[in-house]
Amino acid sequence: MTDQYQNASLLELFLLEAQAQTQILDQALIGLSQHPTDKSMLESSMRAAHSLKGAARLVGVEPAVGVAHEMEELLVEAMRGQSQLNTEQIQLLMQGSSALMAIAEGKTPPDLALLVHALSQQALTPAQPAALPTEDVPSPLAATEGAEHYAPPQSAEELHNHEEIRKSGTIRVSSERLDLLLDLASRSLEESKHAQRFGLELLRIKKTQLQAKSILEALRDQLVEQQMPDYFLTSLTQMGQLLSDANTQTVQSLQHYDSVSWSNLLLNQNLYDAALACRMRPFSDLFTGKARMVFDLATRLNKKVQLQVEGEHTSVDRDMLERLEAPLLHLIRNAVDHGIEEVQERLSAGKTEIATIRLKAWHASGYLHMEISDDGRGVNLEKIKSRVLSRNLATADAVAQMDEQELLAFLFLPDFSLAQQVSDISGRGVGLDAVQHEIKALGGHIELINTPGQGCNFQFRLPVTVSVIRCVIVEVSSEVYAIPLHRIESMLRLQQDELITVEGRPHFWWNGDAIGLLRLSQLLGLPEGQGDPQGLGVLVFQERDRKIAFAVEKLLGEQSLVVMHMDQRFGRLSAVMAGAVLADGTPALILDIDDVLTKASTLLKQGQVNSFTSQQQDTPTQKILVVDDSLTVRELERKLLSNKGYQVQVAVDGLEGWTMLRAEKFDLLVTDIDMPKMDGIELVRLVRADPRLNRLPVIVVSYKDREEDKNKGLEAGADYYLAKSSFHDESLIEAVQLLIGAPQL
Repeated sequence: MTDQYQNASLLELFLLEAQAQTQILDQALIGLSQHPTDKSMLESSMRAAHSLKGAARLVGVEPAVGVAHEMEELLVEAMRGQSQLNTEQIQLLMQGSSALMAIAEGKTPPDLALLVHALSQQALTPAQPAALPTEDVPSPLAATEGAEHYAPPQSAEELHNHEEIRKSGTIRVSSERLDLLLDLASRSLEESKHAQRFGLELLRIKKTQLQAKSILEALRDQLVEQQMPDYFLTSLTQMGQLLSDANTQTVQSLQHYDSVSWSNLLLNQNLYDAALACRMRPFSDLFTGKARMVFDLATRLNKKVQLQVEGEHTSVDRDMLERLEAPLLHLIRNAVDHGIEEVQERLSAGKTEIATIRLKAWHASGYLHMEISDDGRGVNLEKIKSRVLSRNLATADAVAQMDEQELLAFLFLPDFSLAQQVSDISGRGVGLDAVQHEIKALGGHIELINTPGQGCNFQFRLPVTVSVIRCVIVEVSSEVYAIPLHRIESMLRLQQDELITVEGRPHFWWNGDAIGLLRLSQLLGLPEGQGDPQGLGVLVFQERDRKIAFAVEKLLGEQSLVVMHMDQRFGRLSAVMAGAVLADGTPALILDIDDVLTKASTLLKQGQVNSFTSQQQDTPTQKILVVDDSLTVRELERKLLSNKGYQVQVAVDGLEGWTMLRAEKFDLLVTDIDMPKMDGIELVRLVRADPRLNRLPVIVVSYKDREEDKNKGLEAGADYYLAKSSFHDESLIEAVQLLIGAPQL
């Protein structure tokens, strides 16, 4: 092994060179497989081979020199028209490209000597020195001239000079240092914003000085009228002058501070933007080598497929780019394996023999948008129906009524596949649940648009970066939390009388639907805080096929926050995604909405949802429990009593009512008779048999208005019996006031 080969910095540069040039080489060779005489592609591939040969010779990697030289010779002959590349030659050149990449990674390709020999035998004319192109491809390693006769640097000074040249264009920085730079820049920016409060303090000082001067002048005028001694007046005049001078200095300081503060804020904003930009990479980086992968897969499957990328320069966060690679790679392989038809099938369908997989990326409305589409056969909806029925995922009647989007949704279920057998390449449908999971984990959304016979289009919407998140700031139990804005469907304020109870749980009407509502404080295990006089802050979220809402004490606005990942020593923190620092310097936790939604589902299943009561009353009001299995009657009674000032909770049957009576203190029970699980008569008997509840006033409201029914209710222990057939507003209110009096307002 040569000394140059042992030089780590040179090898790293050669690896970067190989990554860039083999990608250019692969793309050109793929083009030549379809258009073997294309001059621009021939020149592009020859330039790449030439640059790799010079770079390999510079660092002393002789195996790579031999491969690149034979590749260059073959390509030069094709450029001169001395030969036309055939399929076998293009395959050999692609093998050569793979071998060069392997050598750059420190691996020894198998049968390397055989590959070099095979390449050399493809030349139809004796090997001649390759004519150099008029302009060389920019390269950190290739010599600017005479590369094939170039010798490695022989001295430390020469090596230093060459490294300086190579490093002048690009330097490598570890991701840890880049993250640290962004963190420091964000902190600096927030400190600049935080420091602006001193300007307000200077304004207050100025105002105080003016007030003091005014008071002093008024006092002097009074003393003049009282003919006080001159030395008093002189002292007051001097004090007034001092205050005036101090005020002038304050004004000057304020003007200077405003200028410096504004410049500092702009400087730190630019620093932050530059640091953030360093984290961004072009969308094209995601598909390095993917064109070659598509070509190889298609060749293996006797298909012809080309990969097209639009929006190559669209900026994507580095971390997001890395996490997107696996799900997007899965979709590409699926498309080649199952979406794209074989050549004869395409021609029979009136399509071109070469299929196209198109990848597109762009920024819009503060989001990163992406599409992966193909012009293949699309998804067969009848196959989905058949597979759904065979796995008993739905009834035949239900399947018959499903629209296209409902059917396509099955593809995203775990282990759901339309493939007859799973190949080592892909399985149509298998893994789409993992794709969806990863996209959602990034805060994104995925949608499949299918055109049978014409192809599939996967559409993505993601936040631009996972390093900076636009968040809604809320107050919960007197603590400040941040919630990613892209996860929120809607934000609104509700008054207490806008809440309803459905199946024993708080709901509210929104766009024609009853949305379940839970307190975020309960989900986070925190005590209930003081509410906002303007109303209840509500955030609506989409959870699978339903919507759910969380109530917070206060909505404090929106901010863009730099994500500060939690120290690993904390371990996995429930409901916490990361930390952040708000614009005023306040630390806050960014909530993991998926965790919170999971907790909400658990509480809903267990029936442990806290009720919502008004927090605006300074004195306690009478609390009434209404038990009725009819939503209409239950809500009518609740509104009637609430409008009169009573505090009302509801239960949907006797069993739930009995549970609530034992858990909370009520001043009155209003119950129906005919209810599932436990009827009203049994509920009343239990109340009268309980030493703690036996004095609780009870009103029975029932459709049964016969005398024997009334006697049955009263005999069970009810204090008042009201028939629904004669039910009207005042009769219920009068009965309630008779038993517990008017509400304590």
